[in-house]
Amino acid sequence: MGKIWRLEDIDPDNPEERFLSVLQFIPIGFGADAGGKNRIVWPEAITRAISKHLTEAGVPPVDPALATKKIRAPYRGEQHPLNGMGDWVGVDEAEPEKIVIQDPASMTVREREAVVERLRYQGYRINDPEPEQPTAKVVDAIDEPPRFDPNIHTVTEVNAYLRDLDDEVEMRRVLYTERKGQARNGILKRHRG
Repeated sequence: MGKIWRLEDIDPDNPEERFLSVLQFIPIGFGADAGGKNRIVWPEAITRAISKHLTEAGVPPVDPALATKKIRAPYRGEQHPLNGMGDWVGVDEAEPEKIVIQDPASMTVREREAVVERLRYQGYRINDPEPEQPTAKVVDAIDEPPRFDPNIHTVTEVNAYLRDLDDEVEMRRVLYTERKGQARNGILKRHRG
């Protein structure tokens, strides 16, 4: 984007730099903005070409001792010459206080909600967070949901459950879970095969 050139930054012997500082943030006032709040802003390549042209046309170099105004960098936003908030102010005028934007992470939940509501009021489209999309997962149909977990029951309780069971698939599932878990002989020897 280029940099904001100040009078002390320029090389008066370089025709392309000689007028760079004075060709930034040129105040204009016309129409509804008669107070001159609009600014002419150019990319650095154009200001260099104008500076070279003015030097070749015989315009004398800028004399900082004769200046009654100084350039003030933009007080908000990006710090580059295309930000129209830069300005020319009196030489003795103090710099304005820096604007500090509060970090939303340091706010309470209620303060963040108030900021979001204010932005909505000003016309910004801020939607509630999108709900999580359901994702597919692999489910073992035999084991989901588990009807009986032998690992949380005693040997007597597991044997009683298996004795009264009519479902061969469920019996195999319980025995498999027991084999992979505690592998208690009181259950596995009784229900071999």
